[in-house]
Amino acid sequence: MGDRPLHCSIKNPILLTVEDQKNAFHSGCKVIDVTFPNVSSPEVGEICFKNYYTAYVSIRVKFKAAPENGAEAGEIKWKTCVRRMRLMPSPHKESGSQDYFAISKKQFSFEISNISAMRIILQQPSPVWKEFRIEDLRLYRSSEMLSKPPPLPAWLTEDSANSTKHKLEIYYDDPDSDDQEVEDMGIPNLESISSSLQELWGLSEEMAINQSKTEIGRYEVDGCYEVNLLAYT
Repeated sequence: MGDRPLHCSIKNPILLTVEDQKNAFHSGCKVIDVTFPNVSSPEVGEICFKNYYTAYVSIRVKFKAAPENGAEAGEIKWKTCVRRMRLMPSPHKESGSQDYFAISKKQFSFEISNISAMRIILQQPSPVWKEFRIEDLRLYRSSEMLSKPPPLPAWLTEDSANSTKHKLEIYYDDPDSDDQEVEDMGIPNLESISSSLQELWGLSEEMAINQSKTEIGRYEVDGCYEVNLLAYT
């Protein structure tokens, strides 16, 4: 995307473990927390990153819900917008392990707007890879709002199109109509184009007939070689 990424704070991945006094169990799951300290109403339209041996990714967002079904206003809720998206076709093989990914609004379950935090969950169930993560994580605003130019006013599009269509119908129904009006609407004069093409064809034929077959010497001056010209080569 051409726009700059959102300003956010990305924490280091945290490996989820279950420990007791004797041994530690690694779950193959990591969590990355993202906050937006200096953004008033963050809106995320695309998430880009480079994979490093992560098999699946899930994304949850935290925002304040509106009062609904008896819930109090301002209640904080977590919702899952991307659930277990596959990054590697097989967790035990190299394919897709270091590819670039872009998760857009089409993959989101709902629009991500007015959020306070984001949690990215990484999963790698295969014991083959000792390390897994995502790199170069960047969040962008809505790609549709940035790529679409502002629409033209209706009076400029509809009226001009109808006017041009009306003039074209008049011109083809009456070829003897005013030439100045035809030129004003951007339609070239067919007779002038035809005469110009005939002149160009005549000039090309004349050049082909009068073309000299005598070879021109590269370094010859009056039938002799110029020493200075040979010295410069």
